[in-house]
Amino acid sequence: MDLLGLPLTADGFLDVRVAGVICLLATQWLKRYLPDWRPTNLLALVITVAVELAATAWSGQGRWFEAVWAGLVGASLATFGYETLSNLAGWAGIGPRAGTSHEG
Repeated sequence: MDLLGLPLTADGFLDVRVAGVICLLATQWLKRYLPDWRPTNLLALVITVAVELAATAWSGQGRWFEAVWAGLVGASLATFGYETLSNLAGWAGIGPRAGTSHEG
């Protein structure tokens, strides 16, 4: 199964793009139900790596390092990309970060 160019099989989950999507989904769900909880991004990272490890276990390939690495890189790209876009939107006066001071 292939959705928008993302491989959605157990083997395909070892793709950094899929890990990034998993992290984005986990982050959005966590922010919805735990809005004031600070370590949301850390929990999203743990969830992403856990899903990647489960996918490698399910596929039976035993590519553990690749699973951890894909989860770490995918979650990092998703988290830092989301934060960068949120900050840029805030500086442009759009979104929940609009009007907040970003000066040191």
